[in-house]
Amino acid sequence: MKMQKTLRRAAAAASGILVFAASTGMDTADITTAEEVTSVTTSENESTASDKTEPSSDSETVAAEEEQKMPEDWTKADVSEYDSSLTLISYELATPEMAKVGEPVDPYAGLSEEERKALKEAAAKKKSALKKGTPTLSKNAAKSRSKEPTAVELKTSGAYVGDIPASQPDPSVAAEPGQFAFVTYGWGHGVGMSQNGANFYAAYAGWTYQDILFHYYPGTTLMNTGLTDEEELTIAHEPAGDTLKVVSEIVNREVGGSFSYEAIKAQAVAVYTYIKYNGDDSKDLRGKPNPPQVVIDACEEVLGEALYYDDSYALTVFSASSGGCSANCYEVFYADYPYLRSVPSDYDAAFDPHWGTVTYMSAADVKKKLEAGYHITLSDDPGNWIQPVYSDETGYVTEVSIDGQITAKGYPFSMMLGLKSSKFNLTYTYD
Repeated sequence: MKMQKTLRRAAAAASGILVFAASTGMDTADITTAEEVTSVTTSENESTASDKTEPSSDSETVAAEEEQKMPEDWTKADVSEYDSSLTLISYELATPEMAKVGEPVDPYAGLSEEERKALKEAAAKKKSALKKGTPTLSKNAAKSRSKEPTAVELKTSGAYVGDIPASQPDPSVAAEPGQFAFVTYGWGHGVGMSQNGANFYAAYAGWTYQDILFHYYPGTTLMNTGLTDEEELTIAHEPAGDTLKVVSEIVNREVGGSFSYEAIKAQAVAVYTYIKYNGDDSKDLRGKPNPPQVVIDACEEVLGEALYYDDSYALTVFSASSGGCSANCYEVFYADYPYLRSVPSDYDAAFDPHWGTVTYMSAADVKKKLEAGYHITLSDDPGNWIQPVYSDETGYVTEVSIDGQITAKGYPFSMMLGLKSSKFNLTYTYD
């Protein structure tokens, strides 16, 4: 009879506690540690995701569902239907080569000199054409300097986040021999505002859009630019209409009209600020025409309002949902913004549909992706291929040692594998 051994690498989803273990189902003498663990001792109920079980009876399941029931007048958005615009990618590391830790970022990594030259020439031509076709960028910059923003009246609720429902039970993991199992928490990079989290705060805690914004972007101030009557915003560097039209169409694509009203307003401010930060262009955001009236109304209420930090527009990034807390920007990317630090996203663990997504991959598929993505030859032991380093504070994977040969940033690594988030647990089941 073959002995089946499972290698598990996991971070406690809410607290970032590290747990590395290898165990066998038949022989406890075969237990080994994957690497030295320098974190803390945990109680049994703080064990890894794959150790937790579903409610043991139908009555317990019903009780849990009743406790977590949504308000009747509000429908939780199905983020799985959204497109990739939820996860901002224009400022992210786009290739495995760019994701290597400690190396300079080279956007032309892996290309020949001829290919580099051709791409640079094409980029220069495109930049020149855009400059001629959309002079509004420089005009708007001049307008921004000539007009001082005004403070927005504070409308925070002071609402207390009360008893948070228990976390959803972690999924059972049943990887077949020769298979990897990844359990991800949330969807997207996790930096800045959790869109679903904002919705939950508005629906369950009664937060205003300002409560939401100041929570996810701490230390920022809310001002009105006073520019909406004269500015010319662009989407993908193309003139796209007045400010209300541009913002409402992007918000329509991001969250639609099913979110709570205050969450839609928070999204509108985040979108507008992001556009202003990027020189009045939408960058990687795109619009969806014909927004419902509720979206138009919400955007109009906060039209012109933007978040500032140190008298400059803030980089108001956001993603679909988080793994119970937002991520530190410097741990996911390279830049460090004081207002993009980890904060709780209390309701995500209880209600987010992307909490505990299980993705199975064969060792052959993982090997193919890693070798093609990082141009290396892996060893014969799949248990050595993926060795994550977790943030003690957030539980997100900050770096991944790939077979001891290359170290990559956690989020680009998760994107390369096709995972929803860089907050993931990992198991590999040996034959």
